[in-house]
Amino acid sequence: MTIHFVSCNFMVGILLENKTAPESAGKISVFKKTLKDNGFGFGNIIPVILTDNGGEFSNVSAFENDDCGNIETHMFFCDSNASYEKPHIEKNHTLFRDIVPSGSSFDDFTQSTVNMIFSHVNAVKRKQFNGKSAFDLFTFAFSEKLADVLGISFIPAENVVQTPALLH
Repeated sequence: MTIHFVSCNFMVGILLENKTAPESAGKISVFKKTLKDNGFGFGNIIPVILTDNGGEFSNVSAFENDDCGNIETHMFFCDSNASYEKPHIEKNHTLFRDIVPSGSSFDDFTQSTVNMIFSHVNAVKRKQFNGKSAFDLFTFAFSEKLADVLGISFIPAENVVQTPALLH
């Protein structure tokens, strides 16, 4: 499951054991608690969720509500086969697939593996950002502490690996 910050093309991934609603709800609950324990409000940093119609997102209240049942964000669903409704996330998924080609198994992945992959994805310098990376923009807008809480590390440009070699 990926979380994409549109303003800066920053993305994090949450490793799911399976694509079920209970698994996603449990992982998002842990994600929210981690943010809260570190002084960040989920709804403050993620005011809107735009997702596909996958069954893993069917427990909408788990995503929209805090642990007391108060609405802290709003969830919207894209139309099926309408990648144009979320083009920036698709570009990051392409960068992810440069490292983890389609058809690759995630069986040996840990959350640390996912964090490493997205650290490299977020370190790619972008022409649209005048040579800055998503990490640069995210830490400017939010903070390095939040990037750290999300498991994303700074990768110097000369150390960025955008191939499957990163996993070996």
